[in-house]
Amino acid sequence: MSKLECIDLNVQYFGHDAVISGVTTTFSDGINVIYCGKQGGKTSFLKALSGVIPSSGKILFDGVDIASTSLKDRDFQMLFDDYALFNRRSARYNAEYPLKLRKTPKSERKNLVEEAAPLFDLDLMIDAPVYRLNEWHKISLVLLRAYLRKPKVLFIDNIFSKLDPQSRKDAFLRYIPLLAKRCDIMIYATDLVCEAAALTDQIKFMSYGYLLQEGSASDFTNKPACLSALFAFEDYSAGLPCVIESDGVCLFNKFFPLEFTLISDEYRGKEAIIAISSKHVGVSEEGFTALVTGKYLNGDQFVYQLSRDGFSFYMACERALIVGDEVVVGIKGLPKLFDPINERAIMRY
Repeated sequence: MSKLECIDLNVQYFGHDAVISGVTTTFSDGINVIYCGKQGGKTSFLKALSGVIPSSGKILFDGVDIASTSLKDRDFQMLFDDYALFNRRSARYNAEYPLKLRKTPKSERKNLVEEAAPLFDLDLMIDAPVYRLNEWHKISLVLLRAYLRKPKVLFIDNIFSKLDPQSRKDAFLRYIPLLAKRCDIMIYATDLVCEAAALTDQIKFMSYGYLLQEGSASDFTNKPACLSALFAFEDYSAGLPCVIESDGVCLFNKFFPLEFTLISDEYRGKEAIIAISSKHVGVSEEGFTALVTGKYLNGDQFVYQLSRDGFSFYMACERALIVGDEVVVGIKGLPKLFDPINERAIMRY
């Protein structure tokens, strides 16, 4: 069983703040997923893990520090979203290139490529130059190259980002399971929640270079460690300023009794962020007034966008409302509470 570990990993580019800060985690056999937003630091993190950029901390593969092994001996491969192809060479040349570097005989390289090309829709385009290929075929070529290479660890950096949504879904469902069988460890970085949730129940959530939480998609909605994790995995959610009282919260000058346990009593009587989704807001006789500013259809139910004092939030409601209506709403269920400075959870789950 293979294992890739990073211990207190840090990356800092010259003249800039750290882009990866103190990340400690483990990647085991099979598919591992990193979910990041647009500024999550996933590309720098993958480059550091593979050893192609300088970093501090330790990276261990099967217990051996990779700093003691050369790049070619690590048997790692990384797929970038810019493809890293020879644009004026043929698809065949690009597919064979990693095998050529490893001294695979020419006849064997040719046979391997011709056998695998149909799996990636490249059998008819294998001798065409790369600049004549469309985005689908370029991505297929990158994946074919990894399929033939069979690395121990395969890093995939949001490789499908340039495809339209339907093509991206098709490529993801078709190729990721295929490639997972050709490596010991796959580390897949994505900015789509649906892809992350489809692959594993142990998602690593990164934001601005910090590893903030590891867990399943339900963990990020039921037990979020930070506000950004909740927003990423729960639709129609928003954060509003509130004051924590002894047995509830004060929101827009209205008190709502809630049962919760704080990680520290020092938060009582202080400002916090209450994260509410559409299921936590409902029409109420006792509450605060809000203006209906939007209307959306979510499945078979309408979700209304509400606004109060410059803040927007959402409410699922069976009652028909019109944009411009003023309604009285209240809080129900158990919303989540977060520190207003670092946006970390301050509730015990």
